[in-house]
Amino acid sequence: MGALSALALQDEELNFTLEQQISLHFQTNCYPPIPQQMVDTAVEAIDMVNDGEGHLKLKLPEGVTFRGSNWVGAWDIVESYRLGMWIVESELD
Repeated sequence: MGALSALALQDEELNFTLEQQISLHFQTNCYPPIPQQMVDTAVEAIDMVNDGEGHLKLKLPEGVTFRGSNWVGAWDIVESYRLGMWIVESELD
């Protein structure tokens, strides 16, 4: 399911916002489901990577840590949450 349903969520005819796409991805493609409080952070990480700033870190929501830190790299979010389908190809080089 994963990759194909992630592509389907991006179908313009569905008219989903990026936030809605990520929210549905977290609920349906991830096990266990990723908490909805991570949607905004994931969208920010996608934007950063697509802007060529994947090396920068984001502050995590209150109560969330990554390897003991309140900060996480944008690429770490994209890779950990399988968000590659939302990354522009030129950023994968």
